[in-house]
Amino acid sequence: MKGSAVVAEVLRREGVEHVFCFPANPLIDAAAAAGIRPIVGRIERTVVNMADGYTRVTNGRRTGVCMVQRGPGIENAYGGVAQAYADRTPLLVLPGGEPRARVGLPTAFDAVENYRGVTKWADRFGSAAQIPGQLRRAFTYLRAGRPGPVLLEMPADVAAEELADAALDYAPVPRLRTAADPQAVARAVRLLLAAERPLLHVGQGVLWAEATSELREFAELVQAPVMTTILGKSAFPEDHPLALGCGGASASYGVREFLPRADLIFSIGASLARTLASCSIPSGKTMIQCVVDERDVNAEYALAAAVLGDAKLVLQQLCEEVRRQTGPEGRRDDARVAREVAAMRARLQEEWLPRLTSDETPINPYRVIWDFMQTIDRAQAIVTHDSGNVRDQVAPFYVAPAPRSYLGWGNSTQLGSSLGLALGAKLAAPDKLVAHFLGDAAFGMCGLDLETAVRQRIPILTLLLNNSAMGNYEKMQPVAVARFGIKRLSGDYTALARALGVWAERVEAPSEIVPALRRALAIVADGQPALLEFITREEPAILTPPRD
Repeated sequence: MKGSAVVAEVLRREGVEHVFCFPANPLIDAAAAAGIRPIVGRIERTVVNMADGYTRVTNGRRTGVCMVQRGPGIENAYGGVAQAYADRTPLLVLPGGEPRARVGLPTAFDAVENYRGVTKWADRFGSAAQIPGQLRRAFTYLRAGRPGPVLLEMPADVAAEELADAALDYAPVPRLRTAADPQAVARAVRLLLAAERPLLHVGQGVLWAEATSELREFAELVQAPVMTTILGKSAFPEDHPLALGCGGASASYGVREFLPRADLIFSIGASLARTLASCSIPSGKTMIQCVVDERDVNAEYALAAAVLGDAKLVLQQLCEEVRRQTGPEGRRDDARVAREVAAMRARLQEEWLPRLTSDETPINPYRVIWDFMQTIDRAQAIVTHDSGNVRDQVAPFYVAPAPRSYLGWGNSTQLGSSLGLALGAKLAAPDKLVAHFLGDAAFGMCGLDLETAVRQRIPILTLLLNNSAMGNYEKMQPVAVARFGIKRLSGDYTALARALGVWAERVEAPSEIVPALRRALAIVADGQPALLEFITREEPAILTPPRD
């Protein structure tokens, strides 16, 4: 068989059902011949975003695979792969490549060299005979240690090179996980139990490890409140009595209230990197970190203790150690923290309900978020945000009840990514309602891929918050805004969506939000993508994270 067919057969054995692609690449046709469905987008970055969303929803049990053209295709894909690398999403990127004889020429884009900084491993297939071994190594990297993208470039001549059928020896690669040093676990638990006001800080490592039940058990044993990063949002059920919500560029009311006064931060599955997806930890606190990658340890914060290992296995060890040090029930009979969290939620409701239920026009964006939450079944939904004001408004208030019911992202905040993430999420979870919030600036970056949703029959719900502006730019570029109006935008996005084949409706009155949502939900349930364009006001009020 040809080298391209060897790749397709390995993907088939690995359980790959879709490849996210933009022609042309010899691997696309080979994948189709192997029964793998090509999902063709309109631009390469969205193709990568689709693979990203698909992988996140499956927690890496099904790997998103991208196939793009050599040269301009893989050049265009760079932003999406860079974002997946920043957010640590394991993707397999398979670009076409120049024939081996042309590698290194000035006119031949070298994906291997150019992608080394945004992949866990980048290489090219050396020959048809090497393909199985290189893919075995690729899937090992994708399923062990710190998650991240892997790139293997397919030279045109290797794709056409023959390999005897009998030479294809390949079995699927299992996940590899590591538990922690028992002494490190014991020390971490001793410090935690000695603290007066500990707080659990949770990242997406808990999601990748599928460790929500273990996290819940640990939090209840030690009776500590739980916050997540934006990437970790949904790793802990946000309707739980100990849940504080998430913190990043904006922060939930609970994070703002509990994080500053905590004396110990016990971080699990988070890099503790200072990004827009994770708010800074105020100084003067005892810090413990449980993470899978040693490169995150003592990187930006001085730690009192560190535990290396897979979040699920480590949390099992932590629960066992808490019981050993305190007894089988831990501190379950101490309801003090749960009462404090309940009081905090009551204050949040009192302070923010006027915005969340506002009747003003143009519509307050918080009213859209509130009405959406009250209208859908959140247990059967997957919701994501775009970057900028939309993220800062949605993430603190949307209550995610279960793992991956919300896709938080944004260590790299590329505008317009939410559409591709939603498309991939829907393919991974076809029985769920998948919705994404974005602004009008983000729509300009990705809107034409609504046609992909129509053509590929992927029924997602797009919630466009249109305030005809790029929010808060006057704070960063006041002269350019005042003199030249650079923050102002325009466009009839409902008409554009309809022209692309999407059911779309424009909503201008608060009283029409819920009826329009119900109509759109019915359309999506019937198998069609839908867009609701809400004409909103600029809302400067943001729940900002606590400051040091």
